[in-house]
Amino acid sequence: MNKLMAALLLLLAFSGWITSAIFIYQSKNNDNYVVKMLGENAFNIIEQSLSKSHSEAEVLTQIQQWKNDGWTAQTGSIATLCQYDRQRFKQWVAAKNLEQICE
Repeated sequence: MNKLMAALLLLLAFSGWITSAIFIYQSKNNDNYVVKMLGENAFNIIEQSLSKSHSEAEVLTQIQQWKNDGWTAQTGSIATLCQYDRQRFKQWVAAKNLEQICE
């Protein structure tokens, strides 16, 4: 009986470790997905707002106007992209202007 009980307790311990490892793995996947989608939402807001701006100068002027006027949806999206995925701005501006946007 003692050997059976020890085997059951050992099996229970291993199943707990395996279950916790699966939960940790899934939690990390979920965190990565949330960060990715956070950047997607911010990108979509900026992309839609800049749809009428065609040149880099127009884009920079528009972004400065948002900052001056306090447009929180756009400036919040800019802050999010600057923090999580700064390279997405390269679609609209050159790399040298990223610092100006993210200041």
